[in-house]
Amino acid sequence: MDSSSLLRRPLLLVMVLGFLCSSRPSQALVFHLPSGRVKCLTEDIRAGAMSLAHFRVADDPAYGHNVSASVMDPNGENLRRVDGVESGEFAFVAAETGKYTACFWSPHFQLEAAVTVDFEWKTGIAAKDWTSVAKKGKIDEVELELKKLEDAINSIHEEMIFLRNREEEARRLNETTASRMGSLSILSFIVCMGVAGLQLLHLKTFFQREKIL
Repeated sequence: MDSSSLLRRPLLLVMVLGFLCSSRPSQALVFHLPSGRVKCLTEDIRAGAMSLAHFRVADDPAYGHNVSASVMDPNGENLRRVDGVESGEFAFVAAETGKYTACFWSPHFQLEAAVTVDFEWKTGIAAKDWTSVAKKGKIDEVELELKKLEDAINSIHEEMIFLRNREEEARRLNETTASRMGSLSILSFIVCMGVAGLQLLHLKTFFQREKIL
């Protein structure tokens, strides 16, 4: 086997992996929003991760439907809000880890009316605008795929650290809960024994007073 074949194999593997990373399906959602109702969606995002979302009214423009939308952080603070639009987007970098909530509602009440909303929410590496990266850096297709793969590896590494930290927090919580349950069980046993002792003493006193014993 010549040296050129050995060099081509890693490059081919990198390109295949890059293609797999870049060809993941988009997480899009279409839902119906009844007039007078609020529809909220949540996404668990880690601190420092980028988030990008697009939404639009999918109904015929002749109906004149529009929506209002807002996105809130885990503390309930508004990050973005728009009112009475046919389409829009929001982008932000998560300041803290937790559940971020996007809510939609119709600004005008119409009996038995509903708005169809097409919504797409991307986080992490999927939220990056690779077209702009390619134009800005003036890189070719192979270099772009390598860049995608590098970012995907970094994202996976960060996700693993995030999951490991969450697992450690859950383990500490379980240990604390088990310790508290053990202490509560011992305290409950002591209380029960004390109550039983008092009941026996009361019965003994009662029998002696009634000269039964």
